[in-house]
Amino acid sequence: MNIKKFIAENSHEAMNMVKKEMGPDAVILRTKTISQPGRFYEKGKKGIEVTAAVDYDAASEKPAERISGCGSFERMEKDLRDIKDVLFSTDAGSLLKPEYYFNRVMKERYNNYKTFGLNNDIIMDLMNEEDVARADADRTGPDFLRESLVKVISRIRIDQDEKSGRKRKIYSFVGPTGVGKTTTLAKLAALNAVQGGRKTALITLDTYRIAATAQLQTYARIMDLPLEVAVNNGELKEAIRKHSDCERIFIDTAGRSPSKNGDINELKKLFNIDEEIHPFLVLSAGTQYRNMINAEGRFGELSFRSVIFTKLDESEDQSAMINFLLTRQKPVSYFTAGQNVPEDIETASRKKLATFLLAGMRGTQNNSISEEKNDRSSCRS
Repeated sequence: MNIKKFIAENSHEAMNMVKKEMGPDAVILRTKTISQPGRFYEKGKKGIEVTAAVDYDAASEKPAERISGCGSFERMEKDLRDIKDVLFSTDAGSLLKPEYYFNRVMKERYNNYKTFGLNNDIIMDLMNEEDVARADADRTGPDFLRESLVKVISRIRIDQDEKSGRKRKIYSFVGPTGVGKTTTLAKLAALNAVQGGRKTALITLDTYRIAATAQLQTYARIMDLPLEVAVNNGELKEAIRKHSDCERIFIDTAGRSPSKNGDINELKKLFNIDEEIHPFLVLSAGTQYRNMINAEGRFGELSFRSVIFTKLDESEDQSAMINFLLTRQKPVSYFTAGQNVPEDIETASRKKLATFLLAGMRGTQNNSISEEKNDRSSCRS
């Protein structure tokens, strides 16, 4: 084993020195901040002393010899090697502490989080949660990938409300325009009434869009469900009272602009009743991350408890959705992909979240819920 010390002005410069002289297989043994006569002293700055080491045997080993097995994780590790190297060399130096930068385990974790599509703040939060991990010669890239998946997925909350059984529930669907609230309501109504055998009623507050009521009337007629139209707080109370014997009541609303205070205030007045209502915030998976945050902030005034993400079939990149769920800590209830009622909806699960993360790493679209219709039971968390 070859051990050397390097003195540099910052971690990025130290990394370049180590990599240039000892190669990419060098590992960090020790880092410390120093203040000594010389260039750092003259500039009034402190430097970094890095002690690095490289095993001659490991350094001479060919990359192909370090990849074992032929499973999916092993193949993915090989396919992503070049991508990871580029990502790591371009911005990791400015983000990671020296003790992370030269640590094999922490480097692997950073690369995985980056290829998941997580933003830098989330990545650093995840990596700072625990002490610097020790490298283990027996652990491979697939091991680190599994650990990274578990760590990310375990931080996302899954709504367990539907496991409450046949207890009476009232749900409303709120969110921006065009995200698919009415179609999503119809899917859940069909699952509960037709497949679940629960007595169900529909209420619409959407009297703004042309033919909005007619659309829900069509669904109600096909499923043989009662539909009420309410335009104010009093009519909503009466509609709920009329169907007080129902186990499920689903309330549709018109799309509202998160930027208009009047729209949100109007909804708050409508829902100011002596009934417990569970509002779903419905968002399109293709919405930009910043717009998701904006919508969550405004519709948060309605005290929604969970999120439904729609139109996954129209979005090839779920990173905005994953980042939203990690930063806002709101539970996710369902994912939808397609217009078929009730087939194109799936209860949120950690297994499905894992497929999104892995699909993002491969850079391919792997979002079709319809492909998993025959395996729906295995997707429950």
